[in-house]
Amino acid sequence: MSFVNELFERLSKSTTANDVQEALTSLSSIQDPTKRARAASETITLIEKYASELMERGQFKNAAYQYFSGAQLIQRFLSDPNSENQWLRASADALTKASQEHISWGDLLGGAACVAIASLLKIQTGDWDVNQHLDAFIKAQDFSADQAATACLYIPYDLAGAVNPENPNPSSLQRASDYVETYLLSTKPAAMFHEGIRRAVDTARQQLMNFVKFPKLRAIYEYDHDIIFGEQFKFVVKLENIGEGIASGISAVITIPSILTTVSGSNAISVPQLESGAHAQAEFALICSSGEGKEELTVEVPTNVEYQDILMNKISISLGSAKIIIRSEKQATKLLDQLKSLESDVSKALSPLKSLTASELQPLITGLDSILSNIVTITKNNIQEGDFSGSAIGINQLEQMQVFISPLANFLKEYSDHSLQAIKSLQVTKEKAENLVKTLKEIEEQL
Repeated sequence: MSFVNELFERLSKSTTANDVQEALTSLSSIQDPTKRARAASETITLIEKYASELMERGQFKNAAYQYFSGAQLIQRFLSDPNSENQWLRASADALTKASQEHISWGDLLGGAACVAIASLLKIQTGDWDVNQHLDAFIKAQDFSADQAATACLYIPYDLAGAVNPENPNPSSLQRASDYVETYLLSTKPAAMFHEGIRRAVDTARQQLMNFVKFPKLRAIYEYDHDIIFGEQFKFVVKLENIGEGIASGISAVITIPSILTTVSGSNAISVPQLESGAHAQAEFALICSSGEGKEELTVEVPTNVEYQDILMNKISISLGSAKIIIRSEKQATKLLDQLKSLESDVSKALSPLKSLTASELQPLITGLDSILSNIVTITKNNIQEGDFSGSAIGINQLEQMQVFISPLANFLKEYSDHSLQAIKSLQVTKEKAENLVKTLKEIEEQL
């Protein structure tokens, strides 16, 4: 007997979802893609025939599952979205009929679950306008006394409302997800369709991601950059939302290392929400009493945060660390003393140049003096602002000037001396030439 015949015989006897699932699983054992696709197509034909027979017998719930299984098979083995959607809609139509059957049994929750799943399957195909379908069902029944049934019916309402492009409502998606977890996944006949239900919720989530705005948090650290051991200093962590969406349920933890003593301040930031551009902060008074024998220590203070975005996704990330340098002496005082000494040395080296009188050397001398003044001014500003890296660059430039200024001064002085001697020689030559011309004129007159 062929594979298809075996499957047909199994399906013809099937009254449960498990038998069909076993048949679908057996398709996966066919390794050859061409044979597997052919077998899948033949299986689809048989499932459709079997589902039609179930519909004729009035076994709508079982027929709905056969159609849903066919949609799964098409998704897994044939990759035909249009056919998959047709089968999902057929499953939805069967469930709508099954809902009336449950109602006639007095099973209000079962009826609500069937029509809710029918709507979810339609939503999964991209048919978001399910309100009319649900309205007709709700008007025909009184659900006010059954909370679970009411919750089931609200699920597709919430999903369809959540993805309204004109007024997206992510909180509706979260409410629908909660209802699914609370009611549908544990309610017959809803439980047998849990995969389709979850896919409908995920589809809604993906739809929302196309037009909702998301938050983005960052940490800004503010503190003195010239700290010494045993000195209390202020440390501020500012938590800022630089994204476009709202962050909610924010909980940030600032980990102060044991080498620092917390005089005041809490190591947590907890706020209900941060809108775009808003911030919250934590302030500390800290002290590092000892460098443990070192002249300088770098202490890292990390911040980790947890929050939810507009789709209720929980995000947990690190926002980096503040790197606090603590020294045995004030860096600003040390650098200012070093700067003052270098400025004096370079000025002394430039002094001989300023006494040179050669006019062609004056632009160079003026330029060097201006460079020295600019470097000193910028370096002083960097020290005062706590930019010690920038200060180190300025001091290094002055050290380089100190190295080449003295040889340059000697060279230019020697150049200037040679220039003066050349000018004097030219003056003497000029005078001799003028005397010679005068003598020649006198001789010419005598002749």
